[in-house]
Amino acid sequence: MVLPMQFCFLSCIILSICHGFLLPNKTGISSVGTYGLTDSHYLILTDELGIQKQLIAQMETFVLQLQNELKTVNQKIKDIESGNRASQSVVITGLKNETTELRETSVMLLNSYDSLKKKFDTLQNENRVLEHDNTVLKSQIANWKNFSVQINQDLNSFTHSIAASNIQNVTTIQSGLDALTSQVKSLNFHFASLSSTSTSRSQDVLALINKTSSVDLKLKTIEQNYALQGNSMENRVHSLEQNYSSLASEHGTLKGMVNEMNQPVALTSCGSTGTYAIGQIMQFPNTKTSVGFNHVAEFFKTGKFTCEKSGVYLFSVHIAHYGPADSSFELQRNGEMISRVMIVSGTHSSAYYSGSGTVVVQINAGDTLFAMANRNVNNAASYSCFTVIRIN
Repeated sequence: MVLPMQFCFLSCIILSICHGFLLPNKTGISSVGTYGLTDSHYLILTDELGIQKQLIAQMETFVLQLQNELKTVNQKIKDIESGNRASQSVVITGLKNETTELRETSVMLLNSYDSLKKKFDTLQNENRVLEHDNTVLKSQIANWKNFSVQINQDLNSFTHSIAASNIQNVTTIQSGLDALTSQVKSLNFHFASLSSTSTSRSQDVLALINKTSSVDLKLKTIEQNYALQGNSMENRVHSLEQNYSSLASEHGTLKGMVNEMNQPVALTSCGSTGTYAIGQIMQFPNTKTSVGFNHVAEFFKTGKFTCEKSGVYLFSVHIAHYGPADSSFELQRNGEMISRVMIVSGTHSSAYYSGSGTVVVQINAGDTLFAMANRNVNNAASYSCFTVIRIN
């Protein structure tokens, strides 16, 4: 910027000098044939030199000002560059720290992902086994039902057939007794009539007496057989009644088992606002749904779901966490971890972040399911819920 200003001032001075020499000649030409310098020319030249000195002085002053300003500008530029370097160093350091944290979080997430994938594969295998067992159990239950129906049908048919057979046998025996009694009466009448005849018919009388004795013996034999058959029938009927009672009891037991297996069990309960430290069991005192579960009051106090009916259950917990720090919780069965859920917070300090875990477990009566804080959890009231459903 200094060189253009100097060129401008020099151009002005040169133009003014040239203008002075180009003024018209008022004194004329001398006799020697050369041009003479008149007073007017001398005065103009003197004025121009004075003006030139003033302009040069002003130009030097201006140049000094420009040099000072240039120094000031250079100093400011250096200050700005040093400040930018310091701020850039702070920013770069912050970015490096954030990059390190992101790398650590990425490694943690990758490890969690690998762990979750392994657990998911394990759960898939267990689910296949459970589905197979469920199919087998359903087939067995169907077979038991069919067997129970068949037993009832056979028992009813057998009971009816025995009763009909007994009635038919009794009717046949009674008919035989009636016939024999009629024959005895007829023979007695014939014997009386023969006794009143002559003694010459004594041989006929003796024959009739023998025949009557034979008939009486046959009648006694039939009565004894009838008594034996009656006792045998009573024993058989008594045995059948006992078998029927046993089968009816077994049928009732199977029916009770089927009803118990078909009875649903479900619980959904949500939490309340609170902070849970590491190792604390989380509580969910606001029940939304409870079917087939009697220990609700105990669940409110302890946060533990106590199994009343053995089976396969779906266990799910959803947690809404408030705050800038990461958090995590575990799904546990009888104090042993089944699954762990990570809640990763974002950049906003006053925001909600959530995480959920769902597993399928086989538990027996008396086993417990619960959720435990693995890091500090700031629970967000009804946004966090606990669900257990018996699926088989």
